[in-house]
Amino acid sequence: MALVAYSDSSDSDKEDAQPTKKRKVSDGAKGKTALPPLPSTFQDLYSSTVRTSTQDDPSLHGGRKRVAPHIEGNWPTHVYLEWRPNPEEAQLLAGLIAAQHADDKVAGDQTKIHSLLQNDLGVSLPLHVSLSRPLVLRTEQKDPFLDRLRNAILTSGVHAFTVRPDGLRWHSNESNSRYFLVLGLERTQRAEMSSLLSTCNRVAKAFDQPLLYAEDTNTAKGKRKDAKPLAPAEGKCHISIAWSLEAPPSSLAGKAIPVPPAIAELDIPFSEIKVRIGQDVTAVPLPAARKKGAIF
Repeated sequence: MALVAYSDSSDSDKEDAQPTKKRKVSDGAKGKTALPPLPSTFQDLYSSTVRTSTQDDPSLHGGRKRVAPHIEGNWPTHVYLEWRPNPEEAQLLAGLIAAQHADDKVAGDQTKIHSLLQNDLGVSLPLHVSLSRPLVLRTEQKDPFLDRLRNAILTSGVHAFTVRPDGLRWHSNESNSRYFLVLGLERTQRAEMSSLLSTCNRVAKAFDQPLLYAEDTNTAKGKRKDAKPLAPAEGKCHISIAWSLEAPPSSLAGKAIPVPPAIAELDIPFSEIKVRIGQDVTAVPLPAARKKGAIF
């Protein structure tokens, strides 16, 4: 199917040819031109940059270092929940990041904080809640892992749900090479986040992968196959909104930072689990949320 229809050359020579009217998509009473949002499946196709080198070059990534070295036949894998803030929500989050910049200057520090809300071109980026550590699968494990994880999620009993932010804090990675400004998330009534973490940890353990937010932070490799995975710790789920290579001021390290009511009252919806294996992203939808009062 042709994407663009070009007029015949003979038509363009006609003096009485009428200009083609542009079609507009109305957004209601305003009558302004509006474009439909891109489907998430399309956005997933371009959710990461194309690898230009197998060598770790921090200068290409703002000083960041690869968590796991690239090895042919190994596939970096991540399981997560995705949130795409709307423009109003993104503006509120940008205000939180700006406030941290201001606090650093007052304290006399010059910590460079990088926003995760946009890329260098100003394009809005999705935020996420990790449900796994950075995993590394072999080629022959890719399909079995995805199939087992999909079945585990669909039989977990977790339905689509919403959460609200619960304070702001700085959080370091395991090697203390990067520090993240994160929004904590409240514990929901049905504890969906904890259930999903337990589910993902069980699948990770079955493939000898490290566990997330478990008491034993070492990899599951070498552990007994019949041992039950440890329950994830409550209150550690979060959404990173910015990062820095430098440690935050000592006055902020480990401190819970209150957020304005407009942030605390945000409803953050989750209706699917994302699984990235290499550059491929698969969405596993959660069943629709149960209506209040429903027995089954």
